[in-house]
Amino acid sequence: MKRTVFTLALVTLLATGSLATADDSISLGVRYGAAVGRTGHYTEAFGDLHINRLVSIGATAGYTMIDKDNKHSFKRDDAVPIIALFKVYAPTPLFKPYAGLGQALIFHDKRGTKGSVVGLAGLNIPLGPLFINGEYRRQFDDKLDFLGAGVGISF
Repeated sequence: MKRTVFTLALVTLLATGSLATADDSISLGVRYGAAVGRTGHYTEAFGDLHINRLVSIGATAGYTMIDKDNKHSFKRDDAVPIIALFKVYAPTPLFKPYAGLGQALIFHDKRGTKGSVVGLAGLNIPLGPLFINGEYRRQFDDKLDFLGAGVGISF
């Protein structure tokens, strides 16, 4: 009896999660990652509004800490990037790969504020209403590459 109730609850949860990326749904989450080829890391919160099953618009707000001149030093470039994004998802049933473009407004600690065009590619792995996220991001103006992973919820 307990297995039947558990199975029904699991099937209901997964069915609800499969509808989560439908029209006008929202995804929220957190992600942590590192700079590729440099010493540094970033932490961010992200959110997406899914316009339909293939297109979403979103934003991220985070904190990055990158070593200056690609050396292990006490001098670091601390920044707070705010990024507006447009993503296109592949219509696959189990995994949700996506690619997108965006514009970042980067508030540096010791330098001025600047902008950067951002390109990204990622993958969401749905687990009911929850999902695991992995993402590669390129900031073109700063020539920085980031690779990160996180978790989120869709509703």
